[in-house]
Amino acid sequence: MKNVKRQAVMATTITTVVIAGFVGNASAQTGRTTPSSTTTTVMSPGHWTVTPFVGIGFSGDLDSATGALGAAAGYVWSDRLTVEGEFNVLPSSEANGVVEVSTHVWSLTGNALYHFSGRKFVPYGVVGIGFGHGSTDLDGLGLTGVDTSSTEFVLNFGGGVERRLTDRLGFRGDLRYFFGGDLVPDYWRLGAGITIDLGGR
Repeated sequence: MKNVKRQAVMATTITTVVIAGFVGNASAQTGRTTPSSTTTTVMSPGHWTVTPFVGIGFSGDLDSATGALGAAAGYVWSDRLTVEGEFNVLPSSEANGVVEVSTHVWSLTGNALYHFSGRKFVPYGVVGIGFGHGSTDLDGLGLTGVDTSSTEFVLNFGGGVERRLTDRLGFRGDLRYFFGGDLVPDYWRLGAGITIDLGGR
């Protein structure tokens, strides 16, 4: 659990440094076209984005809450739809079962975010599919002939809200449920991140 906390603090620190740099750049720019306060997207259509995030995984097949971190890279397809690829990691978690074991889990998914009308806060729904990998160390349990890793298809769905902070930055918070299998657990993930506008065409 100490490693999880250390990695979460590290991810938060890196995110803060990146945010500070982009805030400075955004403050220096003028004449940039941005969405209005009533748009259904935080960033302008046609722009690429990256969203580092931290969070917590809980419930489902997880015996206890655990830290989560990752990043999503996306493209704002229209004023309603954003498509993203996301890499998500649970560095250390305890899985329920006949024998309680510590596992390491990651997933790579493609997701579609559909935005609804909003003002300061813009709600959205999300659904995605991809694959996940889970592994565990059973050496200390004296078990033989047992798979110590597996790769499975995963599905996730949920929703959240976004808010534009500057013309280059936005805040995101969401709740998603991940469906896995074998050593890839089912679980809820509550996360928060900063969306960075990388520009577009």
